[in-house]
Amino acid sequence: MLCPTIQTDRLTIRRYKESDIDMQYEFLQDERLHKYIAPPKLSKDEEFDVIKKWIADSDTSNYERWVIALKNTDEPIGNISVNGIDKKNNYCNVGYVILFDYQGNGYATEALKAYVDYMMPYKKLDKVYGICVVENVASIRVLEKCGFE
Repeated sequence: MLCPTIQTDRLTIRRYKESDIDMQYEFLQDERLHKYIAPPKLSKDEEFDVIKKWIADSDTSNYERWVIALKNTDEPIGNISVNGIDKKNNYCNVGYVILFDYQGNGYATEALKAYVDYMMPYKKLDKVYGICVVENVASIRVLEKCGFE
Protein backbone atom coordinates (compact mmCIF):
# COMPACT_ATOMS: atom_id res chain seq x y z
CA MET A 1 0.00 0.00 0.00
CA LEU A 2 1.28 3.43 -0.87
CA CYS A 3 2.24 5.91 1.79
CA PRO A 4 0.16 9.00 2.35
CA THR A 5 1.08 12.29 0.70
CA ILE A 6 4.48 13.71 1.65
CA GLN A 7 4.93 17.48 1.95
CA THR A 8 8.20 19.42 1.81
CA ASP A 9 8.78 23.17 1.86
CA ARG A 10 8.15 23.44 -1.88
CA LEU A 11 6.77 20.10 -3.02
CA THR A 12 3.98 17.61 -2.63
CA ILE A 13 4.76 13.96 -3.35
CA ARG A 14 1.47 12.21 -4.02
CA ARG A 15 -0.26 9.44 -5.87
CA TYR A 16 -0.94 9.76 -9.56
CA LYS A 17 -4.22 11.24 -10.73
CA GLU A 18 -5.65 10.88 -14.22
CA SER A 19 -5.07 14.61 -14.68
CA ASP A 20 -1.30 13.96 -14.56
CA ILE A 21 -1.34 12.53 -18.10
CA ASP A 22 0.03 15.70 -19.70
CA MET A 23 3.09 15.77 -17.44
CA GLN A 24 3.71 12.06 -17.88
CA TYR A 25 3.30 12.25 -21.64
CA GLU A 26 5.72 15.20 -21.75
CA PHE A 27 8.41 12.85 -20.42
CA LEU A 28 7.79 10.53 -23.32
CA GLN A 29 7.95 13.33 -25.89
CA ASP A 30 10.80 15.51 -24.58
CA GLU A 31 13.97 14.30 -26.31
CA ARG A 32 16.10 16.27 -23.81
CA LEU A 33 15.02 13.79 -21.12
CA HIS A 34 15.98 10.75 -23.21
CA LYS A 35 19.72 11.23 -22.89
CA TYR A 36 19.93 8.80 -19.98
CA ILE A 37 16.63 6.93 -20.17
CA ALA A 38 14.78 5.34 -23.07
CA PRO A 39 11.06 5.71 -22.44
CA PRO A 40 8.54 3.51 -24.24
CA LYS A 41 7.10 4.81 -27.50
CA LEU A 42 3.46 5.13 -26.48
CA SER A 43 0.64 7.25 -27.78
CA LYS A 44 -1.03 9.61 -25.34
CA ASP A 45 -4.01 7.23 -25.11
CA GLU A 46 -1.71 4.27 -24.40
CA GLU A 47 0.13 6.25 -21.71
CA PHE A 48 -3.20 7.26 -20.20
CA ASP A 49 -4.14 3.56 -19.97
CA VAL A 50 -0.81 2.90 -18.19
CA ILE A 51 -1.49 5.65 -15.66
CA LYS A 52 -5.01 4.34 -15.02
CA LYS A 53 -3.52 0.90 -14.34
CA TRP A 54 -0.94 2.42 -11.94
CA ILE A 55 -3.79 4.13 -10.09
CA ALA A 56 -5.91 0.97 -9.97
CA ASP A 57 -2.99 -1.18 -8.77
CA SER A 58 -1.47 1.36 -6.38
CA ASP A 59 -2.58 -0.41 -3.20
CA THR A 60 -1.36 -3.87 -4.23
CA SER A 61 1.63 -3.39 -6.54
CA ASN A 62 5.23 -4.05 -5.54
CA TYR A 63 6.05 -0.91 -7.54
CA GLU A 64 5.11 2.53 -6.30
CA ARG A 65 4.85 5.52 -8.60
CA TRP A 66 4.30 9.00 -7.26
CA VAL A 67 4.02 12.46 -8.74
CA ILE A 68 6.28 15.31 -7.64
CA ALA A 69 4.17 18.47 -7.73
CA LEU A 70 4.74 22.07 -6.76
CA LYS A 71 3.19 22.50 -3.33
CA ASN A 72 1.45 25.84 -3.93
CA THR A 73 -0.18 24.93 -7.26
CA ASP A 74 -0.18 21.09 -7.39
CA GLU A 75 1.41 21.41 -10.85
CA PRO A 76 3.11 18.07 -11.60
CA ILE A 77 6.80 18.52 -12.44
CA GLY A 78 8.15 14.99 -12.17
CA ASN A 79 7.83 11.57 -10.68
CA ILE A 80 9.54 9.30 -8.24
CA SER A 81 9.13 5.56 -8.04
CA VAL A 82 10.05 2.51 -6.03
CA ASN A 83 11.01 -0.08 -8.58
CA GLY A 84 10.28 -3.16 -6.52
CA ILE A 85 10.61 -3.88 -2.83
CA ASP A 86 12.63 -6.91 -1.80
CA LYS A 87 10.89 -7.79 1.47
CA LYS A 88 13.20 -10.71 2.18
CA ASN A 89 16.29 -8.49 2.18
CA ASN A 90 14.54 -5.25 3.24
CA TYR A 91 15.57 -2.99 0.37
CA CYS A 92 14.19 -1.25 -2.68
CA ASN A 93 15.39 0.65 -5.74
CA VAL A 94 14.23 4.20 -6.31
CA GLY A 95 14.18 6.34 -9.44
CA TYR A 96 13.07 9.87 -10.30
CA VAL A 97 12.62 12.22 -13.22
CA ILE A 98 12.05 15.98 -13.23
CA LEU A 99 10.67 17.75 -16.32
CA PHE A 100 13.50 19.47 -18.16
CA ASP A 101 12.25 23.02 -17.56
CA TYR A 102 12.25 22.41 -13.78
CA GLN A 103 15.70 20.82 -13.51
CA GLY A 104 18.47 22.62 -11.66
CA ASN A 105 16.24 23.95 -8.88
CA GLY A 106 16.92 21.27 -6.27
CA TYR A 107 13.51 19.64 -6.70
CA ALA A 108 14.89 16.14 -7.28
CA THR A 109 17.08 16.35 -4.17
CA GLU A 110 14.24 17.71 -2.04
CA ALA A 111 11.81 15.05 -3.26
CA LEU A 112 14.22 12.12 -2.99
CA LYS A 113 15.37 13.06 0.51
CA ALA A 114 11.79 13.41 1.77
CA TYR A 115 10.74 10.20 0.06
CA VAL A 116 13.61 8.13 1.46
CA ASP A 117 13.26 9.64 4.95
CA TYR A 118 9.63 8.59 4.94
CA MET A 119 9.91 5.26 3.10
CA MET A 120 12.68 3.65 5.13
CA PRO A 121 10.84 3.58 8.47
CA TYR A 122 7.38 3.24 6.87
CA LYS A 123 8.35 0.12 4.89
CA LYS A 124 10.92 -0.98 7.50
CA LEU A 125 13.67 -0.95 4.87
CA ASP A 126 17.35 -1.37 5.68
CA LYS A 127 18.57 0.11 2.39
CA VAL A 128 17.36 2.16 -0.53
CA TYR A 129 19.31 1.96 -3.77
CA GLY A 130 19.42 4.61 -6.46
CA ILE A 131 20.93 3.71 -9.80
CA CYS A 132 21.78 6.06 -12.65
CA VAL A 133 23.93 6.16 -15.75
CA VAL A 134 27.51 7.08 -14.81
CA GLU A 135 27.50 9.99 -17.30
CA ASN A 136 24.45 11.52 -15.58
CA VAL A 137 26.48 13.80 -13.31
CA ALA A 138 23.43 15.78 -12.14
CA SER A 139 21.67 12.64 -10.95
CA ILE A 140 24.82 11.43 -9.21
CA ARG A 141 24.94 14.77 -7.34
CA VAL A 142 21.28 14.33 -6.30
CA LEU A 143 22.03 10.86 -4.93
CA GLU A 144 25.13 12.09 -3.08
CA LYS A 145 23.26 15.04 -1.54
CA CYS A 146 20.70 12.55 -0.26
CA GLY A 147 23.35 10.39 1.41
CA PHE A 148 23.65 7.65 -1.19
CA GLU A 149 27.10 6.14 -1.75
